This record gives sequence, C-alpha cells and structure tokens, in this order.
Amino acid sequence: MVDVFILSFFIYSVLGYISEVIYCSIPQRRFVNRGFLYGPYLPIYGFGSLIVTVLLDPLGEYPVAVFVLAFILTSCLEYFTSWLLEKLFSVKLWDYSKHKVNINGRVCLLNSTLFGIMGLCCEYLVQPFVDELIALIPDDICHIIAMAIVALVASDTAISVAKMKAFKDTLARIRALRSEAEEHLAALRGEGKAELAEELRLRFEASIEKYKDGIRKTSEHIMRSNPSLSSRNKALEAQLSILRSWSQERKALKKKYKEDVDAVNKSHIEAMRKSGK
Repeated sequence: MVDVFILSFFIYSVLGYISEVIYCSIPQRRFVNRGFLYGPYLPIYGFGSLIVTVLLDPLGEYPVAVFVLAFILTSCLEYFTSWLLEKLFSVKLWDYSKHKVNINGRVCLLNSTLFGIMGLCCEYLVQPFVDELIALIPDDICHIIAMAIVALVASDTAISVAKMKAFKDTLARIRALRSEAEEHLAALRGEGKAELAEELRLRFEASIEKYKDGIRKTSEHIMRSNPSLSSRNKALEAQLSILRSWSQERKALKKKYKEDVDAVNKSHIEAMRKSGK
C-alpha cells in the first residue's frame, strides 16, 4: 500500500508540474519552469492529491462536499508550505498579494477555487485511471520504482535546499557589502573627504561586479522558477530587487549582442552579394 501511495504521489506531482507550467507560461508567452526542486515534479501537488483521494474518497457520492473540502484542505496545505519555506529561507516562493482576495499573500481565492476543481478531477476522473495504471505493475517492480522515486525526490530536495541556503547566503553577502560600503561612505563624506568617498564607491561597485556571475548562477534557477519571489524583510526585498535588475541587465546585453551579430551577418551577406556582382 505504501508503494502505491508513493507512485500516486509521484504521478500527481508530475501532473501538477505540467498544469502549473502551462498555467504560468500562457500569460507570459514563454516557457516558465516552475518549482522549488529541479526535477519536473511539484511535491505539493502530490501531497494535495493524496489528501483529496484518501481523505475524501468516502465522500465520493457528494461532489459539492468534495469540492468544498478540497478547496479548504489544499489551501491549508499551500498556506503551511509557504509559511514553512519562509521560516526556513526568509523568502516567499510565491506571493498572491496582488490578488483581490488573499490571506497574507500565501493563498488566494482564485487558486484555491482551481484547487477545488482539480480535487474534483482527481477524485472522479484521474484517480480511477491512476489506480488501473498502478494495478498493471507487478508488486516487486512497483516496490523498486517506489524506492527509486524516494531516492530521486530526496536527493533533489537535498540539492535544492543546499542551493536555497546558498541563495540566502548570497543575499546576506550583498547586504553586508552594501552596508559596510554605506558606513564608510557616510564617514568619509562627514569628514569632507568626497574624493576618497567616490574612490570607495567605485571599489564597491568593482567588488560587486566580481560577485555578479557567481550570484547569478546561484540565484538563476530560483528566481526564474519563482518570479513572484518576495520577502517581508525590507533588506532582503531590496537585495531581491538588485538581483532582478541584474537579470534584466543580462537579458538586455544578450539582446544587444544578438542584434550586433545579426547586423554583422547582414553586412557580410550584402558584401558577398556585391562582390558576386
């Protein structure tokens, strides 16, 4: 039975990832790779689906009750997950503050309603198919697959937590550098040493430049997968804004480089045509 739960959990995690990628990619008209983990699965959907299919199965004759309870239970799960991640890493991986009806930006009426609808789909459409699919797998093979899933998700979680900690440390490093520089600049300006203050400012900018590539590599996956990433800590939020600005700078440079390459290629082609004439 445990193996069946693990396989069901993984199937729903993958389906959740697919649905969330589609849901987030369509408005932005580009592929948005969602999730805290690196693999193409979102465990929160796996847990949410198990809650619905296991706890609400006895209420199968009452679709309205299934919808309401799925709405409530999955919202509680999302709220708790958001709260836990913020406690661990000091940032919110998603933020619904801009939605009209929300609770602390952790859950919102729109998404909770969608979760309720997805709960109905799980109970009446998807779960029977999942049960039939898993029933086709021999018990010994099912156990091997389940253990492989546990190992995969556990290792992915360990790597992702380490990356998230590095991301948090990166924000702290930027904050420390900026704070130290501002203190020195204020002291020098107070002493009337404007030239030294400007020299220190330039050194600070240079030191930040050295960190940029490493910081981008650490933060790229997290920022890209969680575009609404935020923090209640004003200092952390300021650092997130800096990282976003760096990301925009990088995109602008890539665009400029592509335009320059295209211009050179176009000039080369025109030169070849003229020489051919």
